[in-house]
Amino acid sequence: MDEGRSREGWVAGLTLAAGGVFLTLAGPPGPAVWWGLSWSIINGLVLVTRTFFRSRQGQFFLLGVNLVLAGSWLFAGSGPGTPLFPFLLLLPLLVPLYLGQKQVVAAGLVMVLFLGLCWYIKAGLPLNSHSLALWGGWIALAGFCFLAWLKILAEALKVSSLQAEVDHWRREYKISRSQLAAVELMAVTDDLTGVFNYRYFEQSLERLLSPQQQLRSLAVLMVDVDHFKEINDSYGHVVGNRVLAEIAAILKEHTREQDIVTRFGGEEFAIILPGTDYRGALQVAERIRRAIAEYTFNQEGPPIHLTISTGMAVWPEDGVNKEELVARADLALYQAKTTGRNSVCPYRLLKADSGP
Repeated sequence: MDEGRSREGWVAGLTLAAGGVFLTLAGPPGPAVWWGLSWSIINGLVLVTRTFFRSRQGQFFLLGVNLVLAGSWLFAGSGPGTPLFPFLLLLPLLVPLYLGQKQVVAAGLVMVLFLGLCWYIKAGLPLNSHSLALWGGWIALAGFCFLAWLKILAEALKVSSLQAEVDHWRREYKISRSQLAAVELMAVTDDLTGVFNYRYFEQSLERLLSPQQQLRSLAVLMVDVDHFKEINDSYGHVVGNRVLAEIAAILKEHTREQDIVTRFGGEEFAIILPGTDYRGALQVAERIRRAIAEYTFNQEGPPIHLTISTGMAVWPEDGVNKEELVARADLALYQAKTTGRNSVCPYRLLKADSGP
């Protein structure tokens, strides 16, 4: 790559220097000749050696030198090269943009030279040293300009290609993120019921009880299906699985969007109610209990009616951390099942029965 750039620098430097020298010599003798030669040689050497390309300060310095030289050339003389000066002032800006397509440039220069000679012969103009120098300067500078515009086009195409590549990788990133999110969701979702699993329950409860959440209250409901083994024994596990999925749907239907419904294991579910106090949690638990008791399960086969038992613990009065809260909600669930089932038992009642 560096060797290719070096060759490109030689081509651009020689065309620029040759063009400036020829146009300078085509003008009348005087100080303008020296200014023009200085401008041409300095810019040619800069292109060949790439001296000032490595830093922004060097590029500004090169631009300042060009303004001084070209301005002095402009005010020091006149002649065939003078109309070119406004364009020459822009050449330092095009210096980093050249592209060394030597074969294309050579073919173009040969064609321009041939057409120019034909025009000279047809017009009957004299072919002397002055006209040849003028034509040589214009052709050399035309070659340099052609190099510069090829570079501009190449850079524009490169930018377009890079933008397309960036867009491609942005789309790939979005797809990867969505796929990762889907995988993460699968990792915390119960396949049978479609609600969250025990792992997500543990993670969510610990996160919600952290000081950063600044919750005033939180409730945990432990829900167990009464006599579920009889359903499996009587109707089979396929029907039992369908019943569990329907129970999960009822739990989701009777809770808020921010509430977290999970399958704790087997026929047991756990529900986290963020920001819910004792009274609110008791209302939710009773609403769910009634909805399940009134629902007819297995509508595609023999109708099934069942009930649930629920244990309830509220943070912070029933437990100050995750372990205490889950353990006490589980104790309350056990109490609900041993006292007749189809009921809701808050841990507060166990504390009241056990005394101070």
